[in-house]
Amino acid sequence: MRTAIIVNHVYNESLLRFTETKLFFNAENQGIHFVDDCLIVKSIDEANTLAETLENVVILQIGDFLTTKFREKHKDSVGIINAIDDPDTIKFDLHTHIGFSKKCHYPNSSKQLYIIENLLKTCLRNRKLVYLDNTEPMAPGSFNNVRHLYGLASGWKTVQLAEMIGFDSLESITVYDKNQVQLEHARWAHSYEVLPDQCPTYAQTFGEYKPHTVSKQTWKQWNEFDVNFKQINLFDLPQFPAQSLIWISNVFRYESNIFEFGWEVCKNTHKQLCEKNKESIII
Repeated sequence: MRTAIIVNHVYNESLLRFTETKLFFNAENQGIHFVDDCLIVKSIDEANTLAETLENVVILQIGDFLTTKFREKHKDSVGIINAIDDPDTIKFDLHTHIGFSKKCHYPNSSKQLYIIENLLKTCLRNRKLVYLDNTEPMAPGSFNNVRHLYGLASGWKTVQLAEMIGFDSLESITVYDKNQVQLEHARWAHSYEVLPDQCPTYAQTFGEYKPHTVSKQTWKQWNEFDVNFKQINLFDLPQFPAQSLIWISNVFRYESNIFEFGWEVCKNTHKQLCEKNKESIII
């Protein structure tokens, strides 16, 4: 496990959220696995002291972007890595606001502007993006005594989970999402006794419309089950019924959410959600 320590020596909340986000996503907004956690300190002395208590650490300052070259150079490193003065770290102006209200002052050809605009475009697109499939693996384990299933509206995993638990064992199934467009897509699919060969044309989609084999085999049961469709934002810390299985996917490691709320809020909200729903399974 590697922990990033960000030296936050200036007050620039948007730049801090940007720095946190880009520890987990590269310039093309693809997820990376260079660090597992992120901590914030106010000085380099505090960072060095904290680093001594951890096994594997990278120290950077607010506004530092760790390039692919940097990550490749240190992918097998252990101990303390200081990225602040490393030539393979891209620096961002400490006093520049990163957001949607105005364009940053960087030249059009700069790496900084490319990374910022690519992130902002992705965040705007993700607000209405419809995910047609799931790339994450199914979680192993037994789901005995589950009475209520809450699954995200994206892709086919909620249908697969219902089949794994057993439709006859479930008292309720709720398909949820904070994205109303994604929710309507799931409602549209559920209305069919037999899945259509093609899905409606949406303005923005991600992935391929290719129903999973299990989904096709169990679709009649899915269609006949009285599925609820509900707009739920996990950041509101909802209380689910006891004996629920709640599939949350990567909501708390989602690029747009880290940039909007910050890593600490995402991490703590996930923990609070689990504590609030101790009588349920969250995967």
